[in-house]
Amino acid sequence: MTELPLSTPQVPPLRHTAKRRWIYTLLALSVLALYGYASLDPQPPMPKAAQGVIDLSTWDFERQGPVRLDGQWEVRWERLLEPAELAALDQSPSELATPAQAAPDQTAPSYANVPGPWSQNKPGASALNATGCATMRLLVHNLPTAGQTALRLTNICTAWTLWVNGRQLAHSGIPAEKDHIEEPRLSSMVIPLHTLGDLQTKTEPLELVLQISNQYFREGGPIAPLWIGPESTMLAQALHDTGIAMFLAGVLFIMGVYHVALYFFRRRDTSPLLFAIYCLLWLGNYSCSESSGWVVLTVLPNLPALGLEHFAIACFFLSVPVGFAFFRSLYPREFSRLVQHYSWATGGAFTLLAALGSSLTLTTALPLYYLSSVALILYCFARLYRAWRRGREGAHFIFLGFLVLGLIGINDMLNDLRIINTTPLLVLGMLIFIMSQAFALSQRLSRAFSSVETLSVQLESKNLTLETEMAERNRLEREIINISEEERRRISVDLHDGLCQLLTAARLRCSVLLRMDQTEGRNAELGQLSGLLDQLVDQAYDVSHGLWPQEHNPASSGPSLTDLIRRFSLSSGVPIEFTRNQACETCPPNANVTQLYRIGQEALSNAVKHARATRIDMDCSCSADGMVTISVRDNGIGRARAAKSKGGLGTGIMAHRARMIGGELNIQDAEGGGTVVSCTAPCGHCSPSGQAPSAQTRKQA
Repeated sequence: MTELPLSTPQVPPLRHTAKRRWIYTLLALSVLALYGYASLDPQPPMPKAAQGVIDLSTWDFERQGPVRLDGQWEVRWERLLEPAELAALDQSPSELATPAQAAPDQTAPSYANVPGPWSQNKPGASALNATGCATMRLLVHNLPTAGQTALRLTNICTAWTLWVNGRQLAHSGIPAEKDHIEEPRLSSMVIPLHTLGDLQTKTEPLELVLQISNQYFREGGPIAPLWIGPESTMLAQALHDTGIAMFLAGVLFIMGVYHVALYFFRRRDTSPLLFAIYCLLWLGNYSCSESSGWVVLTVLPNLPALGLEHFAIACFFLSVPVGFAFFRSLYPREFSRLVQHYSWATGGAFTLLAALGSSLTLTTALPLYYLSSVALILYCFARLYRAWRRGREGAHFIFLGFLVLGLIGINDMLNDLRIINTTPLLVLGMLIFIMSQAFALSQRLSRAFSSVETLSVQLESKNLTLETEMAERNRLEREIINISEEERRRISVDLHDGLCQLLTAARLRCSVLLRMDQTEGRNAELGQLSGLLDQLVDQAYDVSHGLWPQEHNPASSGPSLTDLIRRFSLSSGVPIEFTRNQACETCPPNANVTQLYRIGQEALSNAVKHARATRIDMDCSCSADGMVTISVRDNGIGRARAAKSKGGLGTGIMAHRARMIGGELNIQDAEGGGTVVSCTAPCGHCSPSGQAPSAQTRKQA
């Protein structure tokens, strides 16, 4: 049997451990947020209404706060009755009943649970159609005394009028038995009861009569609790709910605008723009629905109720495909394009229905869209989990946030269809999802910043390496130039001390032979030989001086431009005028002066060989700040035509030498024709003289 080698247990990488910590933290925060939101609306044991009567003798406003008027309210279906008519109907039901209204369900009182939609209470109503009207009544016995008392009514669909002790105190819209008469209006208000007089001394019950109609919306009736309690507490509670709604709406708005700004800074990535649209769509849905108490009405109080309803539902229809497109922009390999097309098709069709169809038609089709949305939510669960397992960037945050949002969304859809009875938590789910997106975005930005820092460090290191290499290359170039100059000097010395001396000796011997031999024929031949030797000696000395002028020696006073000009003028036949304006009487020998000499030599050579000049001007001047300028000007054919000639102007050589000594080379067209070549560089002397020029000469060669 082969023995397996012993190995230490593998420790998970620190990166995965940190990722798990983030996941556990997000889950814990989500659970705490859900628990905190659920505890915002506590449900203490409150009195319940039974058969239209509620007894508050056991309740204390000062100690226990406001009380909900939940329970069975007396209701007269399909009739809008005033309190006097209700009283008369109680005494003699047949007196007010017409033949068409003689059915027991219209004249005899029945009872409906409040809060609750008519789809659960009204006879013959369905979950998708609970239109009609009703008169609801509640008698409040033993009302606690706590100063000024008030009622709070919220989320009543859709037009209503409130009567308290036979007096009309408030209304919202115009309730009616026909849809062409009803004027629906969405509202949430606190109604003070101090206008009724002193309620503390009343021993009779407080009678609440609510006329309500709903001819346009899917649900009717009071779908939110009705509260009674101290007016100050009611106002504070309303302000609290409005503040929370405004805060949540503000968060959605800020996140939307923030991601729009992110998109404009980096338009190649469409995910911030899609998430911004997603947030703004949910802002439209939330601010225009009863879940926020129609918070948009605090800003625009005159908006029509039907328009708000259609707009809120249209925003919901569009949010699903936009959210799917956001996921696909992040993880295109995990999310199918076909499924995205399906989500856009269904969202667009239902949005068109919301824009053109009636409210009842729209709400009838709503369960179909809920079913499609649930299927897409489950699909997104699977795809996001797969992206997480594949290690996609930020997928674990997005998955966990959408897991909370998706489950809450399914819960709210089932609650909206009255399949279950729970508390709507969709906005809280949206906040958790936004927080997960913020975590994912923070992780992406953190990695981007880390990458930038790493690249910056690498770039700085490469820059230092490049600078070192450039310095080394410059050093080697200078060394090569020095070696070249040294080789020039050696060849010049060898020519001067060797070939030139031998040729001089041969010329002298030829002269001696010429004097000794008196033969006429030989004298002529020896004369020709002597002339050739004289030319060879002159050319050898010229070559020697051209390769390395004697003025370059450390013991000399500097390179002789005068000698250079003389030789070029003699060899080319072109007159050259030289102007010198120097701060020092002689140029101290150094590397910079040598390179300037070579630049001037190359400029003269180019002017003679390529410019076809008939006159050349050369100038050498230095300033008090230690800068030397050499310029060569000719009246030749110019740069454009000279560049076409073989060999060019040799600007590369001059530019290289100028860079070697930190100089600046300029080549320009001269006025009236020709070319001007100038180079300005430090003279390389230990320090500038700081005095006016002491030598100024002008020579013609």
